[in-house]
Amino acid sequence: MARTAAKKAIKPLQDPRLPPPPFTKAPTALEPFVETLDKAHVYIVHVDRFPAAFKKRIFTVPVLLNVAIAALLIWRICAILPTYLAIFTSVIGLDSPATIDTTSKTKSHLAWVLTKRVAMFMFDFVLGRFILPWPVTFFLEAPANPCYWRIKVGFQDQEVAVRISRDWGAEELLAGVKTGGDSPFFSTRILPAIDRNFMRQKTAYLMMGKDWDLDFGAMIFAHGLIDEKKNSLQDFEKSVLAYSEQHGWLYWPVHKLDEEGSEEENRKKIVALKDRLTVMGKESLFFRWIEIVQYESSRPGGFTSERQVETYKKVQQEFEKHGVDFRELLEKVGGLDGMPGLPGSQVPL
Repeated sequence: MARTAAKKAIKPLQDPRLPPPPFTKAPTALEPFVETLDKAHVYIVHVDRFPAAFKKRIFTVPVLLNVAIAALLIWRICAILPTYLAIFTSVIGLDSPATIDTTSKTKSHLAWVLTKRVAMFMFDFVLGRFILPWPVTFFLEAPANPCYWRIKVGFQDQEVAVRISRDWGAEELLAGVKTGGDSPFFSTRILPAIDRNFMRQKTAYLMMGKDWDLDFGAMIFAHGLIDEKKNSLQDFEKSVLAYSEQHGWLYWPVHKLDEEGSEEENRKKIVALKDRLTVMGKESLFFRWIEIVQYESSRPGGFTSERQVETYKKVQQEFEKHGVDFRELLEKVGGLDGMPGLPGSQVPL
């Protein structure tokens, strides 16, 4: 009995000929895309379905911030350049306003001048070393940067987002004794980054952090493939990509797990919404909501993102007529995501 229990407790060895779970070989449809990626890094791909207007508001903040920083740096350069030229002229032995007659000045005065100049040098060093890279990388970094990404892709209701690992990569995930899902990097770096609640709350530009950055070039290229009809948006649904020397590009279709778990979750949210309206004596509003969504979704032209937004506004107005805050009600049952016929939802009635 003890020997049998011990055998059951032993985890079966992974076949070295197969990719480490949960990864499989990347689909052929993604080959043109993955060929451009850096094999040293791990990537998370997903479709950012936040409304274009919201993305534009979010992006306006770093644009204004970097423009302001760039303007201040230019002003600083223009203001301080004559001083540095004067100091340089003095250093090479020529007379200039920065030249100090050490024989006629007290030691305290000389110390004060030295302190001011050292502080000036340190201040400008900090500006050049730590502040200057912000606007430079935002506007000018090659081969792609946030500004170039928005110029090429614009603001769309559905955008491909590509995150790239920062200061770690495929070697940590796929090399060593514990690989794939057994790697500590899988649980500490990947799982938190693909958490459904986390991704519901943030548009792609807000997902950058100490472990992940955005690959602006890859996002531009992905949209180029879609525009050329070489790929569809569905090819870039939430997934993880990493390169293995033994198996090539590996792929974990996280979106399939989300689909399996979201149906039951969405059903519970709908029931909870109906129950709350029933308790409030407003059950008829639930059926009115269904009626509006069914009508709007059956109109010619398809149930586009724009039409979903219009439908949401109509439903909100209908609820407000009866003294019910529709948005507040949705938040109480788990939020907008997954509710039939509403912006960003993929759930039909």
